[in-house]
Amino acid sequence: MQSDGFNLIGYATSPLGLGEDLRSFAAMLEYLGIPFSVIDIPTESQGQVKVSWTHLSQNDFATSIFFMSAGTCLRLSEIHPKLFDTPKIKLGYFLWELPDFPKKLVPALDLVDHIWCPTKFVQKAITDKTKKLTLSIPLPVIKHASTGPNYRGKLGIPSDAFVSLYIFDIHSTLNRKNPQATIETFLNVVKDDNQHYLILKINRSEGMLLDSHKWLPRHPNIKYVTEVLSPSQLAALYEAADCYLSLHRSEGFGRTLVEAQQHGLIVISTNFSGPADFLNEENALLVGWQRKEVLRGDYPDCDPSWWSEPSVLEAAQRLVEAKKTKSTARKENAKKSGEQFSPQALASKYKPILLSYLR
Repeated sequence: MQSDGFNLIGYATSPLGLGEDLRSFAAMLEYLGIPFSVIDIPTESQGQVKVSWTHLSQNDFATSIFFMSAGTCLRLSEIHPKLFDTPKIKLGYFLWELPDFPKKLVPALDLVDHIWCPTKFVQKAITDKTKKLTLSIPLPVIKHASTGPNYRGKLGIPSDAFVSLYIFDIHSTLNRKNPQATIETFLNVVKDDNQHYLILKINRSEGMLLDSHKWLPRHPNIKYVTEVLSPSQLAALYEAADCYLSLHRSEGFGRTLVEAQQHGLIVISTNFSGPADFLNEENALLVGWQRKEVLRGDYPDCDPSWWSEPSVLEAAQRLVEAKKTKSTARKENAKKSGEQFSPQALASKYKPILLSYLR
């Protein structure tokens, strides 16, 4: 067993946010020249993301990092206990998306020696339940170059229209991602200004029919993208938009918000939870909210908890403002904020921490 690298365990080739956590951490290790091995946990979409790593190793290293939910970590320990018995140091890169971390998942915190998480919001939820070292370490968000297509032309959107974009997973917790509020906000605005368009990119929705999701409206100014996109195609989709409209009730991190910043979009966002680490009045248009209790079935594994209910009325006002002002200063500030999440920037910031695990 060697001490000069990391074992990365998670959804390495699946198009999931947790999979992107692993891949972006690998990108940071690549930049620093630190070797790593990978254990790719199977999913129904395994293999859809192609990876090519120079420093990929077959070695068994002394430190393992688990990029997954705490619940998955518990189940994995039951199925493959050797993964938890062999390494000298175990790190859990855990995500949680509510203010309260559930009691039933506390045993997952006991499986690892240290805990990393992407934001102070998640850090507080976890440290309320454990005294183990818990660090807020946001991972890189990789900006890919666009190679097309021209999505405005492909979707029939006029070149001079004002386009909002929202990306969500149809199999995620929809009440948390809250695309319904994004749609309601858009419909409130487009009835008075037909130059507004909305693109909804729905992940893990190949073959999806609108008939099976009655809440998704048929409106000439709402365009749906459901196919799997390569990173360069996703970059082209961001470049087709002017604004990113996220009225989430809660986010542990908010990767697509950072991606939108990196591509220079005006970000309209609920002013709550993880994104508060990097969104502010200087780089985004923030939307107020009221406290709302999380109902049974709204979020898996949770104890009684709460999240935000963003104001659709205020969001509509923000959307009108975004089109009217173009928010040039905010767009420039957003780009600067997004650049702080590059692998190079975060590798330099966290290099001492990473090297401390290799001694």
